[in-house]
Amino acid sequence: MLKWYEILRGIMLVMLSKIRIVLVETSHSGNIGSAARAMKTMGLSQLYLVSPKQAIDEQAVALSAGAEDVLNKAIVVNNFDEAIADCSLVIGTSARLRHLQTTLVNPKECAEKALIHHQEGQIAIVFGRERVGLINDELLKCRYHLHIPANPEYSSLNLAMAVQLVCYELRMAYLSQKKEIKQISSIENTYPDARELTYFFNQTEKVYQRLGFIKNQSVIPKLQRLYQRAEIEKNELNILLGMLKAVEKRLD
Repeated sequence: MLKWYEILRGIMLVMLSKIRIVLVETSHSGNIGSAARAMKTMGLSQLYLVSPKQAIDEQAVALSAGAEDVLNKAIVVNNFDEAIADCSLVIGTSARLRHLQTTLVNPKECAEKALIHHQEGQIAIVFGRERVGLINDELLKCRYHLHIPANPEYSSLNLAMAVQLVCYELRMAYLSQKKEIKQISSIENTYPDARELTYFFNQTEKVYQRLGFIKNQSVIPKLQRLYQRAEIEKNELNILLGMLKAVEKRLD
């Protein structure tokens, strides 16, 4: 018979396997290796690379320091949308504060969000380019924005350090769950993935343009932030899509 700690370990591994670390357009292969090492030390293994500037090479392997299995399983995709398409929760790192106040989370809060949502599907935690981070279009596709509250006078964190901090908090969140994990109803609390949300946003823009509601390009990004903040469930999204379809029929 399995002992309680063996059962807990199995549950933890399932939860951690639902989380992917996404690195966008990484400039240096060594950063990929160092990030893989940071992941493995905390029990994470899903690494996605969006159009890396350098392929995984000897330097990446050397700096992974034994995390070659993470590198070997890394999935390389062409664009941001491919990396998050099947994810029900996307959290993007950002150093920008002014326009993201309502969706900002720190590493500990990020881990708590992941813990709540892990039964809903895949979770992506996205790290941007070393120099410029994530662009606005990518940030709009993230439900939450992760900000590491480093020393404002010297907030120089490299990519692997940031990945290590986040992975540590993820592991601590799971280790704290020593009792039965509350089951989330797959009917009442199922969230759409990024692909479904993108379809909804496209349909919304199409209908609003036909209505003449959209007067400038800033409307849709604001609506995207609103809907992301609302954490719309699948059944709610279906209602909204039905409303859009009804409006289209009236227009036709």
